[in-house]
Amino acid sequence: MIDSFRRSVPRWRDVLLIVLGSLITAVGLVCFLFPHNLAPGGVGGLSLVLNHFIPAVSIGIWMLALNLVLFALAFMLLGSHIGVGTLMGTVLLSAFVDGIGRFYSGPFTQDLMLSAIYGGAIVGIGLGLVFKGRATTGGTDIVGFILNKFFGLSVGQGIFMADAAVVTILGLVFKSVDVALLAIVSVFVSSWAIDIVEKGLIRERVFIIISDNYERILEVVDKELGRGATLVQSWGAFSNKERRALVVAVSQSEAAELERIIHSSDPQSFYLVFEGVRVVGEGFRVPNWV
Repeated sequence: MIDSFRRSVPRWRDVLLIVLGSLITAVGLVCFLFPHNLAPGGVGGLSLVLNHFIPAVSIGIWMLALNLVLFALAFMLLGSHIGVGTLMGTVLLSAFVDGIGRFYSGPFTQDLMLSAIYGGAIVGIGLGLVFKGRATTGGTDIVGFILNKFFGLSVGQGIFMADAAVVTILGLVFKSVDVALLAIVSVFVSSWAIDIVEKGLIRERVFIIISDNYERILEVVDKELGRGATLVQSWGAFSNKERRALVVAVSQSEAAELERIIHSSDPQSFYLVFEGVRVVGEGFRVPNWV
């Protein structure tokens, strides 16, 4: 366990991402969400509730305490180790929340919907940067793993249930349906922002093309788009015929042109389009794990 803990020490680039991401996340929470009793579920929401009943303990301290409890549960129930990056993200986020809260107490905007949308987006951007730094800020992901191990739920289902419970508690404690509903909005916006930061705004398209005229399609794709293709052997289930399938990856802007090429080369072709995928390699994006 000690060796695995040491191997989890983040690189300098990861440290910068964790610090910057934790700061941005804290800005979204303190300046947009917390002043309106909103939070995108998780430990932040539960800390907001506990601070409401015991204001002498700051939200940041509550977040740190709850995360430490979750870490202890992870050790006891899951037997897992906590990486240095995650510990760093947890401590930094709590410190930034309290630090910013000392100098800024009012909401950036009085509009609840704008606060939920922009707060959720800023929190998502911050968390996305932390995730790119190969760390987390603790929270309900640990609950998701615990529920997965002992109750057979998927990790995603476990996290959703934990966040949903916190959002429900927010609505009950602050006696407002609006708070609960807007907290859900911030959850979805935050998830969307995390996805954009991690995977990028522009997504590629992957085509699987089944055509008897695959050689012509391959020739035009290479000439007009400058893209290569992978030739895959396939077999028609009903025709009982051996056929060739092309796998072609293109950018979002090239998708329409590729469809035109397919139709003009073989109007009888059959193809599948996978949208929103992430293609890594020559001609696309550089791997971020090197």
